Amino acid sequence: MIVVQAAQGLLCRGKSQVMPQFVASRKSIQPENPSEVGAVECALLTANSAATPRFPIYDLRGNNLHGEGYSIDVEKFADRVLVEVEDRAGSSIAGYAAFVQTELKEPSRTLGEYSIELLTLGLALQRYAEAAERTPLWLVAIAEELRLIRRRTRKLKPLADFLRGAIAKWFLVGKIGLPPAEDVSGTGTRPNPSSALLDGLQRLIQWMQATGEFEQETLRLKNWLDFLRQLPRPEAEQAIEEAIGLFDWFRIQAEAALGAYASGVPRFLSVVQKRRGIREDLIFCGKESAEYHLSMVAAEIVNRGLRAGFERTASKAVLVPGCMRGAYAEACQATVSGVDIQCAACRPGCPVNRLTHKLQALGAKVYIVPHSTGFSRWLTRWQRQPDTGVVAVACLLNILPGGYEMRQRGIPSQCVPLDFPGCKKHWTSEGVATTVNQERLVQLVCPAPPASTRSTS
Repeated sequence: MIVVQAAQGLLCRGKSQVMPQFVASRKSIQPENPSEVGAVECALLTANSAATPRFPIYDLRGNNLHGEGYSIDVEKFADRVLVEVEDRAGSSIAGYAAFVQTELKEPSRTLGEYSIELLTLGLALQRYAEAAERTPLWLVAIAEELRLIRRRTRKLKPLADFLRGAIAKWFLVGKIGLPPAEDVSGTGTRPNPSSALLDGLQRLIQWMQATGEFEQETLRLKNWLDFLRQLPRPEAEQAIEEAIGLFDWFRIQAEAALGAYASGVPRFLSVVQKRRGIREDLIFCGKESAEYHLSMVAAEIVNRGLRAGFERTASKAVLVPGCMRGAYAEACQATVSGVDIQCAACRPGCPVNRLTHKLQALGAKVYIVPHSTGFSRWLTRWQRQPDTGVVAVACLLNILPGGYEMRQRGIPSQCVPLDFPGCKKHWTSEGVATTVNQERLVQLVCPAPPASTRSTS
């Protein structure tokens, strides 16, 4: 409570309207001009006759309603990424793989998965390192405590989320993506960039963790920090340079190869996101195109590393997000047993109902996960059932952390991204029913399905 009171005092001194605004709405979502933002969202995310966003933030269907174009494109580009990482940083990847297995006693992963971690390190350094450097440590400490409070106490979660949103709005978001300051030493000269970034890596990890948006990523980055600390200084700085150089290459090449699938991101950021007020998801929704592209490639590569174990399992479970129900969610009569939520087939037109019917015919069970914040609770069960392969369907930005968590828990799994985002919590005030590549799900549940099971919708 002391931290909450301190945060309230800080924010109230800087913005006198904070607490009245919170009292007016405990949803932690306060646009600066609600009617204006709503109008913009309608313009960008108006549903057509098929209840599909006309200008989605990302859309993996491209010009192909069944998504084969995306699947082929991301597979080819993932192959290019792996070759590039091997050429530029093969020695660092091999050294890191040996370190985490021998020193950290972590079960081995594929070199491709370690390559994604190195790209994640490059992304973090390029996108968030300067924001971490410019954020006072005491403010990071408050944000971290609020993150823990929202987990420990459900009663205080709305207030904690509101305060987190206020901190993000006024103290964090404006610093993200800024170039390094010209003089960080006060002497008129700037130290070696790789050296400065290496020295600031611990601070960067603390900042990312305190935001609450990078839990799984920071666990992997902590491993890289431990690895870099035991290297001779020149080798550690070289690894930092490799990570940055790789991400620079990735940003350019991914835009060329996959940019068409996330073409709505810049417009969303400049029109909708820019006008949003205090929200606890400002950093999550404010991610740039390259972060979507990295999620696309990461899903492909992590799936490859987990596929053999997944295919050996005797039974399959598919976890689908609640946003797939769309308007049907309001009257959904799904059965609830503990953390299990299963479709009751109450509405013939509901997308989850149709998907459940199709996958159950192939022997898979389908469960609804209301929101990504509850994902970990659902995974505990499957961690205890190693003979069940889990397919997690999720928004693209949740794919990488979800894959990391299932891998860390030893769950044989695969991840399939939603075709486009549309949940009411993050993307649009009305909420739009989302879809997924059903053919891909069928292929995972039943690797050689008969022709009659192929989706035509």
